[in-house]
Amino acid sequence: MSEPVRILCVFGKLDCGGAETMCMNLYRKINKDRVQFDFVKHSAEKGAYEDEITQLGGRIFEAPKFRFSNFFPYISWWKNHLEAHPEHKVVHGHFFTISKVYFKVAKKMGRVTVGHCHSANFQSSLRASLRRLAYKRTENYCDFCLACSGQSGKFFFPHREVTVVKNGIDADRFSFCEESRNRVRKELGIEKSFVVGVVGSINEVKNPFETLEIFKAVLKREPDAQLLWVGTGPLEEKVKEKVRKSGISDNVIFTGTRSDVNLLLQAMDCYIMPSLMEGLPVALIEAQAASLLCFCSDVITTEADITGLCSFLPLGNRELWAEKILNSKRHERKNEAEKIILSGFDASANAAWFEKFYLEECLKK
Repeated sequence: MSEPVRILCVFGKLDCGGAETMCMNLYRKINKDRVQFDFVKHSAEKGAYEDEITQLGGRIFEAPKFRFSNFFPYISWWKNHLEAHPEHKVVHGHFFTISKVYFKVAKKMGRVTVGHCHSANFQSSLRASLRRLAYKRTENYCDFCLACSGQSGKFFFPHREVTVVKNGIDADRFSFCEESRNRVRKELGIEKSFVVGVVGSINEVKNPFETLEIFKAVLKREPDAQLLWVGTGPLEEKVKEKVRKSGISDNVIFTGTRSDVNLLLQAMDCYIMPSLMEGLPVALIEAQAASLLCFCSDVITTEADITGLCSFLPLGNRELWAEKILNSKRHERKNEAEKIILSGFDASANAAWFEKFYLEECLKK
């Protein structure tokens, strides 16, 4: 093979979300002499991963943000793109909101379509209802259906055979390191504090205001506790305003988007994820790799507990969350890399599987 096969990965943005992180973990490890990734994004905003993508040899194309009013121009963009890039024989859709639209165009133009879902439910809102309608029958336009968990696959592809592909990480990179922990805590000025951590986009799905309420319940019992919040998102300013109004600004550290999440996890004493919905979150696997006790909402699939470090708690009972969180002070951290790898969440194994999938399954379709 003189040139690598180029897979077109489709996202909304190329920031540090769970699906993007999963894809980048795969991209770093895959044999780029045989398989290379290009990306379509639907935002003019530069994402956190774009420089790295370019360095790895990937190309980034910007599609227009889809609105019903630009339905036909959007379809035209995809037709023009696929005509101009015959090397994009496989379209791997991670951006599922409008996947039915671009998959339909790709199928008509003879491309192989891979639908890959990363969540497992919708919220009960008008916007969510519109998304549910948009997703309906997307499975009809997928040549292959992939999911991050069994629960996610059943939800998005109810009438199709689904392959569950675990979200691989570089386990050694996230493994607990006492030296890194002490250095990062010193840099952040939290050497003597009990640190509750959260990583993820500050958006509605991640339930950030409940995160604050849980932390406030922790503060009642542990006044010197710190909340280390890694990420940005559409609700960031509202959350920061809530922090100010609650009088806890000195106890909350917003780091923004960071490329050293593996080190920030070392600085934490426990990890919380009170999400309203998830598929099988990459961040939760990373937190376990760092040997953190993880406290999650009970809507998250128990498939995510691969180390025995996860507890699944009901939303709303903040005192229960606070009690469990503070009990984590007794937890002794250790290297969890072997458990991560044996559970099938290793990025290198993931990359080998995808290489074979693209070359032996997709291109022979």
